[in-house]
Amino acid sequence: MDGTEIKAMNKEELYKKYTAICKKYGVTVNIEFVTGEKEAQAIEGNTIRLNTDKISEADLEDYIAYNVRKLLLPHLVLSTDRLTIRRFQTSDAKDCFAFLSDKETCYSDGGYEPFYEMNEAYNSLMDKFAEQEMRKMVVLKDTGKVIGTIHLMEVDDRAVEALEIGYVIAPEYQRKGYAYEAVAAILNCLLQELHLDMVIGGAVESNRASIGLLEKLGFQYEGRKTKAFYHPELGVIDLQYYVKER
Repeated sequence: MDGTEIKAMNKEELYKKYTAICKKYGVTVNIEFVTGEKEAQAIEGNTIRLNTDKISEADLEDYIAYNVRKLLLPHLVLSTDRLTIRRFQTSDAKDCFAFLSDKETCYSDGGYEPFYEMNEAYNSLMDKFAEQEMRKMVVLKDTGKVIGTIHLMEVDDRAVEALEIGYVIAPEYQRKGYAYEAVAAILNCLLQELHLDMVIGGAVESNRASIGLLEKLGFQYEGRKTKAFYHPELGVIDLQYYVKER
């Protein structure tokens, strides 16, 4: 079998793998392999075009996975034993108030001030939630109630493809395994199915629950960002970073 035949077989396998993953999550994606002077990669609608004259066989899956993530993540819906993880809906605003109005939760999550009423500023934040394509809500299957949120954020200071993850659960539902269940499902999808290289998580040193969750999920301590931000109670504080690689 010559090199051309090996390359064609790999393309076919990758096509089947990633179109099947997208179909599993209810998103139709077409992958086209082109040659010639076209750019290395492009997305038009739900079609991904990859120029195999400009992408090596060794890098082909990285390119496919990157573009599939771009198309799939905004529409991604995950299901676990107890939870549905989906994008924000306007009707979620009331449930979100439970964790965005709790001082201890807000201070532990990112050192921001809680909301005391669903006012104009709160509604403006909800509008931002609706715009954030990788903002996911953690929803109880049995009641449809939103009990938390997970936010995936793009990272541009790494040599590999990475996303940073943030998460918060409403006080009433903390310490019941919901955060672990939701974040574990996200990690499995990103790292095992969608071929992401790395997920990064950060936490203040005093937030032992968040650090414990990251460690339980297999994250490794990476280092400390000195004087990362100003905390309303603690003043200028450091942020500890943890990473989990594919």
